[in-house]
Amino acid sequence: MLIATERTRRRIGFTGRVFLVTATLVGVVVAIALFIASNSVQRSSEATARRGLEQSADLVAQFLSGRERSLAGGASVFVQGPYFRTLVSERRSDDILDQTFEAVSQLESQWVSITDARGVLLAKSDEPAVRGDELGGVPLIAGALRGKVTAGFGVSHDSLLFQAVAVPIVIPGGILVGALIATRLVDSLLAHDVRAATASEVVFFTRAVDGTIRVAASTLGRNAAVLSAVRTLTALPGRGMAANVPQPGLRVDSVDYLAQRASLTTAGGEVVGGFVVLRTRDVDRSSLAGVQRSIVLAGIIGFLLTLIVAYAAARRIARPVRILADAVQQAANGDYYGAVAHSVLGSSAGTEVTELAEAFDSLLADLRDKEALIAMRVANVAVRSDAVSATDDAGARRGRRLRLAGGIFSIPETHPHEGARPSIVMQPGSILANRYRIDALLGSGGMGMVYRAFDRTLSDTVAVKLLRPEVVAGDADAYAHFKQELRLARRVTHRNVVRTHDLGESDGVPFITMEFVDGKSLAEIIRARGALSTAVVVAIAKQLLRALVAAHEQQVVHGDLKPQNLLVGPNGVLKVSDFGVARLVRDPWRGARPRTANDLAENTPRLLGAVIGTPEYMAPEQLIGGSATVQSDLYAAGIVLRECVSGTTPYRADTPMAFFSHKLDVPSTVTPDRHALATRASHSVLGQIIAQMTAHDAGNRPISASVLLARFGSVL
Repeated sequence: MLIATERTRRRIGFTGRVFLVTATLVGVVVAIALFIASNSVQRSSEATARRGLEQSADLVAQFLSGRERSLAGGASVFVQGPYFRTLVSERRSDDILDQTFEAVSQLESQWVSITDARGVLLAKSDEPAVRGDELGGVPLIAGALRGKVTAGFGVSHDSLLFQAVAVPIVIPGGILVGALIATRLVDSLLAHDVRAATASEVVFFTRAVDGTIRVAASTLGRNAAVLSAVRTLTALPGRGMAANVPQPGLRVDSVDYLAQRASLTTAGGEVVGGFVVLRTRDVDRSSLAGVQRSIVLAGIIGFLLTLIVAYAAARRIARPVRILADAVQQAANGDYYGAVAHSVLGSSAGTEVTELAEAFDSLLADLRDKEALIAMRVANVAVRSDAVSATDDAGARRGRRLRLAGGIFSIPETHPHEGARPSIVMQPGSILANRYRIDALLGSGGMGMVYRAFDRTLSDTVAVKLLRPEVVAGDADAYAHFKQELRLARRVTHRNVVRTHDLGESDGVPFITMEFVDGKSLAEIIRARGALSTAVVVAIAKQLLRALVAAHEQQVVHGDLKPQNLLVGPNGVLKVSDFGVARLVRDPWRGARPRTANDLAENTPRLLGAVIGTPEYMAPEQLIGGSATVQSDLYAAGIVLRECVSGTTPYRADTPMAFFSHKLDVPSTVTPDRHALATRASHSVLGQIIAQMTAHDAGNRPISASVLLARFGSVL
């Protein structure tokens, strides 16, 4: 109960953590998106307001320019009167004064002045008594006396800002006799007209020679706050009506404004004042706040929807992880048989999780195989002694004994120089090649004897196989061939392959050093236990086929697979030894000179000499002289597996001729041994696979060890 509660807590915790992490990331992303969107809208609104402010300033400038053209046009028409021109040319001051009053009325001007051709004041409407002032040096009047219509702004009484135009007075004949100057005040009425036209506040101001700023007209009034704002804005200089200078925001009477300033000059270019256009931020902020509220609302809705998706995603992610976590816990508790196949995960698992589940399934299968082999190895079963008596050893030296399924028979071998042959029998403590200290005999076979030895150079335990000298006797190239085979064998590196180290020679005896495996051969296990369980057979098959896959990928075949060459370690790992006599899959003569009879003879395996292969496990094509191939390795592996299932090899005979006749004869029906194999296997699939592996015709066997390995994966 406590374990279940803890497991439930872990599940909820993992889902919650995934959800919180996902929700946090989404929340951060949404917050950043809202912040960016809000700033973008704000910047866009600010830019829009600035553009509107610039347009308002341009409209004010255009409004003043239109007012100037209107005043200049009216003045130009007024000076065309014949009577008026006669009065000016005759300098009749009293009558001219009356004309100034008339001009004020017609031009809707504040005051009008008239000078003679030299710029001497003849009359002024607002100051009737003033006459004779020299005004020719004033740029406005000087321009008119040169025959041009001039305009500009001026200041009167420090705070009155006016707009003035001067037009030349010319009599018939093109003679210039004077100039008329008309003015209009820039007052609050004008300011309100501008506001109505531009939808912006406007403040006109004057600037004295000493820099003093005064408000001339304003839609905001003339209080101290307005004056202070204008004085702040006029800190930057500007020239002309086009000199529009954007300013920082202003705050007037608790209202925030965007501002833009422009300067106003005299006809001579002297700055005498200017105007400031102001646009309140409140309207823009109200519009901006509405947009921002919409963005925030959309963000909240999106965030809530994302939370729902995040929770679903968390559950989707957590489910396969929980399944894998439970499987790992079961495996940690020693249960390798829990249902953890990636198919349990379903389509909810992603590619990576599915690959992880497949890898874990493979690991569990490997652990199950090891567990089965370990359990088999450590079982308390009495091992039948297979030691050969001294008499049998003497007989073995006189002839090779082939142990077939149906009995034992001898095939004599003759060695003319047997008495002079170097001995391969070594006692414990002997030193081989001044490097290897012999510790114990591990076994013997047709090719020689295998010892456990200590490598004094590398301080490591190795297995040393002393080859019988007659293996390479009689062939000058045999030893070179063995070196080549050793180089091929060294290419095969795999957990299920006994690693070959080196090939050497000592006192005429060739030997091979290889990895030492502290385990039992499969032959010993079968002799001790007889038929093995289906789980053990499948475990042996998988590891054997993995070794063959590794070898065949390197274009190397074993050529002599048998239970004696399969070692089971205490950790349940099966290792294949004796790859030292492997052959390349490819034909070594391909692409070289044509084969001769001697070449064929040299490359044909000796049938009964056991240089390559053991007849009980050799494929039929090998027995008649064919080379070892991938299919012959699979055949030998199939015979080994048959022996594991039934406890004996499938071919029984009392004589060599009967054995070879039985094995080389193509079976037409299923033999009793095949039937027994199928019935003893707990899975009919196992019997079918082994039957296909041991097919008489190589073309009917599986094409590769990897294909077989995949099929064995579904046996249990």
